[in-house]
Amino acid sequence: MECGSGTVVIWHNMQPNELQVFQSIAEEYMAMCPNVNIKFEQKPNLEDALKAAIPAGQGPDLFIWAHDWIGKFAEAGLLEPIDNYVTDNVLKDFASMAVEAIQYKGHYYAMPFAAETVALIYNKDMVKEPPKTFDEMKAIMEKYNDPNNGKYGIAWPINAYFISAIAQAFGGYYFNDKTEQPGLDNAKTIEGFEFFFKNIWPYMAPTGDYNSQQSLFLEKKAPMMVNGPWSIASVKKAGINFGVTPLPPITMNGKSYWPRPYGGVKLFYFAKGIKNKEAAWKFVKWFTTTPDVIKQLALQLGYIPVLKPVLNDTEIKNNPVIYGFGQAVQHAYLMPKSPKMGAVWGGVGDAINEILKNPENADIPAILKKYQEEILKNMQGG
Repeated sequence: MECGSGTVVIWHNMQPNELQVFQSIAEEYMAMCPNVNIKFEQKPNLEDALKAAIPAGQGPDLFIWAHDWIGKFAEAGLLEPIDNYVTDNVLKDFASMAVEAIQYKGHYYAMPFAAETVALIYNKDMVKEPPKTFDEMKAIMEKYNDPNNGKYGIAWPINAYFISAIAQAFGGYYFNDKTEQPGLDNAKTIEGFEFFFKNIWPYMAPTGDYNSQQSLFLEKKAPMMVNGPWSIASVKKAGINFGVTPLPPITMNGKSYWPRPYGGVKLFYFAKGIKNKEAAWKFVKWFTTTPDVIKQLALQLGYIPVLKPVLNDTEIKNNPVIYGFGQAVQHAYLMPKSPKMGAVWGGVGDAINEILKNPENADIPAILKKYQEEILKNMQGG
């Protein structure tokens, strides 16, 4: 066991239950490495705190957040590269999505410890066997759809994040991180939107907002719901006998297309001006590559492992929630890392709202082309 020495300061904005688990894992480490002190500091407005403190030399050694900050923080010179530590040997046990999440423009700045994305959560009392194909899923939606009695085929929040799964299923995308260009007017993106509004929307309640959609499932007025790990506590509280499975593949012209929902990866970032890089790296490497640590996060917090040995662990495989979301992560589309993504979220949201005014007759290609132009304008600061 390689230990460093001195204090490692970690800034975060975690929930109390999360912090408790992180704290106990850090205590395990400090018991093995008595010369190291791991200190967690809560910052309610983490982004502003970091942007103020790091340039002034008052920042932490590490901070914890999802990978979608990596672009804007690297561009702003707020991150410390760890290229000389991140060897192939360190990376070989991580899911490819996690490896992609920790790098930006040729440098590594962080280490991954969990992933999140959306999956299909189903009520086992209504759905005996989880659907293996979209056609099976559609048959379930048809069977339960009864709008006159306030019942629907599926509960699915309608916003840019949640419908990304279908929008990106056929090879389309909202934004390409490599070319830094939006793709709303791409033929495959248009195909995804048209598929959603033709094959899923008709079985849904007309109010697409998150809370109304989630309530339908919790009140057993829909047999299935598309949601993330964060919703599981409410599902358990509602006393629903549930399972989790990836959104099933869509077969078209003899070819299978997996829905590709956006996925996020939770990271330890290395802050520019880090005071104790050596000790920080040793702790982070131990934390992110030790199967037992990642397993604790999974079992206690429902975090989805990105460390392959843990995904294949029997106890994890037998945990239906972690295993179901873990499988879904295999098909996820990594949330873009470019600072330019900011303009895209707004544009996609506006496009969806315009389609929702009249989903049956909306000219989806024209609407998507219109907002593609708008996003391009906004990206240029227009």
